[in-house]
Amino acid sequence: MSGPRASRLLLLGLLGLASVTCAGPDASVQSAQASTSCPPLELDATRLLRQLSLDLRGAPPRYEELEAVQRAGRVPQELIDAMLRSDAFLDQTERWHADQLWPNLNGFTLQATPVRLTSGGPNPELALDLLDTETPQATCPTTGTGRLTARVCCTATNPNHPACCVPRNGRYNPGDPACVAKSHALGAMMVAYQGLGDIPLRGAGGGCDEALEYPPPRVPSDDRRWLHEASGRPYYLSPRSGRTRYYYDEDEVPLPYDDWAHCPNYCRRNAGTGVGGALLQADYQPKQRMEGGRLVTGDHPLAACAEGFTEVVNPCDNRTYRGLDDRVRVRREGYRLTRTYWGGDHLLKVCAYESQERTNSVYTGLACAPRARMDPSCGCGPGGEYCMPSQGYQAALPSRAERRVREGLNEEPLRIVRSVIARDEDYFNAYTTRRSFITGPMAFMYRRQAGKVFGLDVSPPAAMSQLPELPYTDETWHEYVRGTEHAGVLTTAAYLGRFPTWRSRINQFRTMLLCRPFEPPAGGLPAPDDVCNREPNLAARCGCQHCHAAIEPLGAYWGRWAERSAQYLDPATFPATDPNCATCAITGQFCTPRCRSFYVTNPLNAEDSRYAGTLFGYLYRTSEELPRIDQGPAGLVANALSTGELQSCAVRTAWRRLVGRGLSEEETRDVLPELTRQFDASRHNYRALVRAIVNAPAYRRID
Repeated sequence: MSGPRASRLLLLGLLGLASVTCAGPDASVQSAQASTSCPPLELDATRLLRQLSLDLRGAPPRYEELEAVQRAGRVPQELIDAMLRSDAFLDQTERWHADQLWPNLNGFTLQATPVRLTSGGPNPELALDLLDTETPQATCPTTGTGRLTARVCCTATNPNHPACCVPRNGRYNPGDPACVAKSHALGAMMVAYQGLGDIPLRGAGGGCDEALEYPPPRVPSDDRRWLHEASGRPYYLSPRSGRTRYYYDEDEVPLPYDDWAHCPNYCRRNAGTGVGGALLQADYQPKQRMEGGRLVTGDHPLAACAEGFTEVVNPCDNRTYRGLDDRVRVRREGYRLTRTYWGGDHLLKVCAYESQERTNSVYTGLACAPRARMDPSCGCGPGGEYCMPSQGYQAALPSRAERRVREGLNEEPLRIVRSVIARDEDYFNAYTTRRSFITGPMAFMYRRQAGKVFGLDVSPPAAMSQLPELPYTDETWHEYVRGTEHAGVLTTAAYLGRFPTWRSRINQFRTMLLCRPFEPPAGGLPAPDDVCNREPNLAARCGCQHCHAAIEPLGAYWGRWAERSAQYLDPATFPATDPNCATCAITGQFCTPRCRSFYVTNPLNAEDSRYAGTLFGYLYRTSEELPRIDQGPAGLVANALSTGELQSCAVRTAWRRLVGRGLSEEETRDVLPELTRQFDASRHNYRALVRAIVNAPAYRRID
């Protein structure tokens, strides 16, 4: 427990109020009374100081402060002002507003196309740790791949052993052959998907071969490691046929390695076992052979198909398909050493398909969308920017790369509030300002990955020219100005994602900023079979309209912020009505994902058909509500300020935080109006509001 409530309880303990006697000069008279009948107790100066310090700075007062206050017999206003000007006070305001805003996206996936290790664990960031770590083995392994790299392995006669990397350099050095050898010794990275793996690309291969290195698509003329043509196109002699085979096709797209293990032939039953002789998945199986008295499956010079099956020749090409032979069709390639945005200068093993850096498909010309992974020419893009390290599907913990983005988005609204309070601006600027803050990982996500992140769709908060150019490794905060559609914390990804629907956004706004949470009607809802339940407009449906008559009109302020996402629907791209989506709604044809996601394409009844092709945010809107869509959440704040509700609620909320309880009926009548007047007079200065409350008699006594 922390904050005002904890400090109050601590004071209660210090004052002995848990006992049945009352403290103070009249204790002898009141000793028989229960504590609930004790009169209010004025805090002495040192106890008041402790309470102020815990509330305003989150820590007890310093010894010299206690001494000074004890000598003076009071807490000087200058000391309170110093607390209010401290960074510790700003830290406290962040904690207070975290309780209010709930900026927590930890339940969301925030990831670009996930990459995982082919072996040795799911998260490829483990490779970074291993590359920078000296392992503790006491003796040098004499067998195996040399992954275990102890200092004793690094000798004058073996200077390029992986063990030499860290002792010689202190950390990974890509220019040291020993460090490059260490990269070769670790596992490779591949794209992994939810239950599908990379079957469309590699069949049942389960990633690339982490022991088979591929050359670059074009080999320098003086490179003797690889056979290559005069053009630099690398080739090899197939172990299976002895013929010339290429590592890449003419478009420089990786090809599977042509041998029995990487591109095996397999078997198909002569007559399918399905209805009418249809082939089933079970009618495909690998070749087999006897070895050492046991049956071994897989292609081999001595392998053959069982009786009743015919051999299927694997073409070893880049055709993508999903078929009945998925479980036995295998096409695997090798790896390459590459650099990734999240790996810095480390050379990491990446499967050859994933190591491709092109931005557009060589087959369709369309932008690469790696999470589809149905296009062999699309990899993880320049510097691996289309992909992100993954702990695995539904993992309890995010990867470090994902965590950096998630934590930045969670902190962003609190940074906005902090900046407003620190600069003594109008407190309600926190809910209208275009100013925001960004870190390197956040900037990289917005610049390079926004259209490829799944779990929570996000749109860049500003034009690319307005987003700060930051190194990915920079996790400090940088101020910038977002687009004109933004309104303080109310359009941050943390708020939009945490409250994913228009209704939940309005409900939280009313609860946290207007102190008016919605409550169900006293009479409850009508019976489920009541005909009035057929009304699709919740603002008009019986029972529901008790809340939704207010929720639905106010939801218009977020009408251009997509639900279940943090994506702004720009009018230039998403007009209020779209003729193509209307055609889709009427005919049921040519329905694009864009239409299905953002426009009315499935009217519930004949009456609703007039909304065919309408952006969801405009559905059922009245002429009074339509302007609110263009005003955005800032319009909602302006309207609430004009009624005085925002100011009154801000005072009530701050009072509860500091006094530890809500305003009494008497205080609501006598104290609230004056505090609100002072708050307005200070131009809604939050420090001034807090100062007024801690100087109020109710704060300085224990009732």
